[in-house]
Amino acid sequence: MIASIRYFTYELKNALTSLLKLGTYSSLVIATMGLTLAALAVVVNINYLVLSKPLPYPDADSLIVTDQSETIGDMTQYGFQILSAQFHIYQDDSFIDSMALMQSTGGRLQEVTSSPYIEALQVTPEYFALLGVPMALGRSFNDDEGVNDQKRVIVLSYNTWQNHFSGDLSILGRAIRYDNEIYEVVGIIEEGFAPPEVFGSLEIGGWVSFHEEVSTTSHWGAITGGVNGLTRLKSGVTLEQASASLGQQINTLYQSQGAAPDTAIGGRFVSLKTKIIGDSAQLAYLLLAGVITLLLIAVSNLSNLFFSRAAQKQRTMAIQAALGAQSRHLFVHVFSEALWLIGASWAIGMIIAAWLLVWLQNDLQFTFPRMQNLSLDGFTLIVSALISIAIAAVLSFVSMRKINSESLVRDLQASGKGTSAQISTRTRNLLIATQVCFATVLLLGASELLHPVYKKLTQPLGFDSENLRFIRVDTGDVEEGLPEYSLQMKAALMALPEIESAARSFTTPLVMGWENYLYDENNEMLGIVSVGMFDEDIFSVLGQQIIEGRSFTPILDGDALPQEVVISQSLARRLYGDQSPIGETLHATQNEPLSVVGVVEDIYVPSTSDGYAEERYYLPFSGARMGFTLRTKGTLDEAKLLATVKAIHPNFSVAFNDTFATDLSFRLRNAKLTGGLTLSLVVLALALAAAGIYGVLSYSVQMRRYELGIRLSLGAHTQTVIALVMRQSFTPIFIGLACGIVVALIGNMLGEYLWQYQVQAEWGAFLLALPIMIAIALLACYWPIRAAVLANPIKALRNE
Repeated sequence: MIASIRYFTYELKNALTSLLKLGTYSSLVIATMGLTLAALAVVVNINYLVLSKPLPYPDADSLIVTDQSETIGDMTQYGFQILSAQFHIYQDDSFIDSMALMQSTGGRLQEVTSSPYIEALQVTPEYFALLGVPMALGRSFNDDEGVNDQKRVIVLSYNTWQNHFSGDLSILGRAIRYDNEIYEVVGIIEEGFAPPEVFGSLEIGGWVSFHEEVSTTSHWGAITGGVNGLTRLKSGVTLEQASASLGQQINTLYQSQGAAPDTAIGGRFVSLKTKIIGDSAQLAYLLLAGVITLLLIAVSNLSNLFFSRAAQKQRTMAIQAALGAQSRHLFVHVFSEALWLIGASWAIGMIIAAWLLVWLQNDLQFTFPRMQNLSLDGFTLIVSALISIAIAAVLSFVSMRKINSESLVRDLQASGKGTSAQISTRTRNLLIATQVCFATVLLLGASELLHPVYKKLTQPLGFDSENLRFIRVDTGDVEEGLPEYSLQMKAALMALPEIESAARSFTTPLVMGWENYLYDENNEMLGIVSVGMFDEDIFSVLGQQIIEGRSFTPILDGDALPQEVVISQSLARRLYGDQSPIGETLHATQNEPLSVVGVVEDIYVPSTSDGYAEERYYLPFSGARMGFTLRTKGTLDEAKLLATVKAIHPNFSVAFNDTFATDLSFRLRNAKLTGGLTLSLVVLALALAAAGIYGVLSYSVQMRRYELGIRLSLGAHTQTVIALVMRQSFTPIFIGLACGIVVALIGNMLGEYLWQYQVQAEWGAFLLALPIMIAIALLACYWPIRAAVLANPIKALRNE
């Protein structure tokens, strides 16, 4: 054993000495594997955090999220909850052991001078016990601070405490104003606690008590994605049993309230981990498949370098064998060099990966869950190290076995002079075909993934977003006369020279996720449709074309809202076909008829999903919530804006002020990151494949220099020789392309069968990917052939 260790150490020292003299060879191997292992580490780290790493909560596998379903006719949708239904589940004692109600909220922390906006969760006391929330100071909520207890208490996150209260220990017990309500601070959560991302990747700055009145009869008309429940079931109760039984109970209650005809709700309980992962597993698997393909390309690329290196050392290895060296000694000799090279690649790759994770952390949070404390995990380091050692061992074994299986050419090689071993033509063609196959698979897969990303990034909005912004005014404790104040505010804003036009808006027009029921003239359900609430000027402010009819009747001071509705072109087409909808009757609320007065152009607002909410209807808005969509003539001075707002009422302040460009950039962040990661893998893979093809063909051409020199000396035209060699070289390339297409189709079918993932075939993307692969292969072939053919043929005949 000691002798073996000494021998291995000796070989490692000799290998390092040899590699230091081979700078180009060592640099190529380290650069190729370093970049590949960096990409592998980043993707493996993401997959481990998203899919495999246990949740950091006690008995996390037993935690359930009480999602609901809503069915209208044949259509069932998920992600929207009814608070009263959740409250009924909360009260159950047959299936539920413990449950916490949760509601996403947010508001201004008015205790702080800058009044920062803080995302928060409204929760019941059970939340802290279910998740084992660690407290840095104070306590969590008491049992008498739950739903309907009328207690207003708040627990701050560690970051909120540090950033906005400078870590003040006297904060406990202090009354602070948050979102126009007074709360008592009872605790600070420990640093590093990551709340489960049930409502998406929001940075939660506080947890407030569920002080509002809730009952099983109070909230049936409000369907929202901002409510949910977290529960642990009783022993012996399965998720399916609880979901079916409680789902039937809440549907019975729903039907008794007559909230909406022809609709039904139900339970769709899922594990907490499943809820958190959501649809991100699909992208994680695709990235993993892509990086594995990249790794295979890199290994194929390195095989040529290792084979060439082994061929150079063939005489030395033959002498060692003649002196009594056994196969295991020869393997250690080759493996020692490979271990140095792959080890250096691993070290450099991990440094690059750690830097990439820090750089990408903020963006990754909007694409994958559990990215709050992203760093290079120990699991990733171990996995990438084992893969690196395995690659070193396999390349050493294969390269040694390949060269030893061939006889030494004693006098003349097949292509000319010399006495060193060669890599066989069959092996060279196999390397080319393999790299082309893997690169084709990756390129075809990436083209399918990039097509919807490109479509989302380039889809016209349907309105002019330049110089548009949305502001929301915080009215403080002012509750009376808000519609009149909003008219005064609109006039004051229009008087500013920096503002071209303004419209009162319930929310920014970019919020397309707020949906509501829509009924026909007979109160029959037409579906759930995106809805927006604005005044009559919204379409002119946006530059959104009115295709037919007009906008709302102007809403004057003190007037009642006009019973009118404007619908989008897609909604008009679905409801009325080619007929004019003007004058038709719709209902947003049953028995409250609205006359269709206009049809406007569809707008396309990017969302987190691949689609767009094209169908939309617009209702008149009186300004009870002080929001404004503005078209400016340039930069809007914030101090001047605040002064204008304060001039209307001293208690008013600017709660939100941002441009559409910023909002759109945020909404496209996910698509940009997906496209960026995919393109990075593709570019790296194609570069490695091109370098690999070039390396193999360059070696092949060098072996044929004598033959090519004879052809040129006998009068063969340069272009004829180039065409001859290109034709022969393209045979393995076309084989690789064909294999790549077959493998891509098989992979798609397996993905659909095993993971219910289906790529929608886009022939345009497919037809674009193949020419790119052929063009890269063509350049990789042409360059070494051209260099050899244009050289002096006499030098080739002399082997100079």
